[in-house]
Order: sequence, then C-alpha cells, then structure tokens
Amino acid sequence: MIIPSDAFCYTSSMLIEDRIYGDINVEKNIIAKLIMSAPLQRLKKISQDGATHYFEPKFNVDRFEHSVGAWYLSKRFNRPIEEQIACLIHDIPHTAFSHVVDFVVGDDSQEFHDKFLEEIVYQSEIPKICEAFNVDIKKILDKSSFPLLDNQTPELSFDRWDYFMRDAHMMGIMSNKLIADIINSAKLLNTDFYFDNAFLASQFCISTIMVAKLGYVSANSHGAYLLLADILKTSLEKNYITQQDLFTTDDEVLAKINKCNDDNISQLLNRLSPEKPFMYADKDSAEYYGKNKARYIDPYVMKDKKLIPVSKIVVGLESFILGFKADCEYIGVKQQI
Repeated sequence: MIIPSDAFCYTSSMLIEDRIYGDINVEKNIIAKLIMSAPLQRLKKISQDGATHYFEPKFNVDRFEHSVGAWYLSKRFNRPIEEQIACLIHDIPHTAFSHVVDFVVGDDSQEFHDKFLEEIVYQSEIPKICEAFNVDIKKILDKSSFPLLDNQTPELSFDRWDYFMRDAHMMGIMSNKLIADIINSAKLLNTDFYFDNAFLASQFCISTIMVAKLGYVSANSHGAYLLLADILKTSLEKNYITQQDLFTTDDEVLAKINKCNDDNISQLLNRLSPEKPFMYADKDSAEYYGKNKARYIDPYVMKDKKLIPVSKIVVGLESFILGFKADCEYIGVKQQI
C-alpha cells in the first residue's frame, strides 16, 4: 500500500480516502498515472500553508492533497479531461514553502511559481503520459482556457474552493457535512458557479473570512512567512542554497540551510517555534509590517434569474467583508521572545 500523505491512502484500484470528500474513485488511467508522477508526488513534501505550521502544528495540509482536491471538484462537475488535468497539475511548479518565496523575490501578486509551469512539465514524464492517452499537453498548459480553475477573488474557482474548504476543515471551521452540503448546493452556469441556497452561500462566505482571519492573516502566519523569508533570502545571498534548490522540498531546503553553520541564520531558525508566537503590533513597534492580500469568497446566488453576490442579499454581510478587508490591508507583528 502506498501512503502519499497523512490524508490519503490508496488501494490497488486507486481509491483515495480524502479528509473532506471521503472516498474518491480514480476511474481514468491517465489521472492515476499523473497522480503517481514525480512532479505530483513531490507536492506531498510542500506545505500548503508555507510557514504557519512552525507556529501552529495543526496546519498540516500539503500541496498534493490540495491538487487532488481541485481535480476532484472538476471531476464532480464533469469538466473535460484537459481541464481536469490542468486542475490536477496546476500546483506542480510551487516552490518549497509555497508562497513564502513570493516574499523572498518580492512578488506582490504571489504568483512567482506560475511562470515555471511549462518548464517543469516539459522536463517531466507528464507530456509522455498525456501523449499516450492522446491528450494535448499544449491545451492543458493554456490556463486562459480554464477560467473555472482559477479566476479573480472573490469569485469561486476549483483552486480557491478546495483550499478554503480544506483549510476550514483542518481548522475546525467546516464539518464534512457542511462541505458536502455546499458542494451539493453549487451549480454551474457557463463559467460561473452559483448556489441555490443563500444561507449555505453566506455560511461559505463567512467561513472563508474566518479561515483568513485565523489563518492567512493571523499574527503567527504573517510573522512566520516573513521570518522564513528572511532566512531564505539570506541563505540565497550567501549561496548556502540556490534558486534551483527552491524547487525541491521543504525538508531538503532546510537541511541545506542547517548545514551552513551561520550563527545569524541559526538564531533566525531557532525563532521558528510555537513557543515564540507572534502578536499584532502597530507600525512603529512592529518587527514586520506590510500590505496583505485579502482572500475570501463572495459566491453568487441565483435570484430572479440573475447571479448576485451573496453579500448583496444577506443583510450585514457586505459590511462584514469591508471590515475584514480594512483590518487586514496592512498588518504589523512582533515576536514574543
């Protein structure tokens, strides 16, 4: 038996036991082969949260789990095989520590990894797998053809949908039943998802904001990202690691850094500890201060044959969203050491 991560196990018939969707049958051989390919398997050792788990160990989602989840949602909505594959492989160019590297290279869009998708795909076995099943790899790599894979916040996409539900479940915000109810309530009209239940849509919206508040823009998350970014940036400047190392795994990069015997880096590494949490601070007293990306979903609801954001329907929800965006636009933190 192969155990890809704590959240999955396989039988010989490629049955995946997923923590939020339950049993997933992988019926197409091409999907099974891609799941077992080296680029997908590497993602088991890439943390979804990037650095937050060093302070909050419960953050235990990996990029592999999320990639399979995004594919599963596309399968649930009977999307073409090319789109399903695009969902499955969309995260394979992610660097070690996920979006932490965006802070290292100064990519405010947090999309640094995307520019490496084609290079990594063509250097792997993925094109040959697709060719064997008469699937056009060039079509798969044209992300503009798949607006349901990824789109603009706060709309719903397969990528954003899975990582919000997965992180919400991991944090205890969403139960398996609520996740199932949300999926069953969702409908697709052309390239727009909508819900047929405004209450569930509002629950989903509020849940994504709570995930962001307690996870993505928490003091520990903000501090962990920037602290680890400092470690990586210094290690790159001193040639302890290379940019190519960033395309290995979290553990491999840390192992290289730990071998450098640099006192400054060692002190920074020792601060990656749940015993030394971060707290919010004003701009003048903060160790780290900067702008943040407000992540949330404001799903559409069908009303009077029109798609309307649920925040425009549920009283108070729009002001709740505006308050969240204002609170997290700039965040300052300092470590309790």
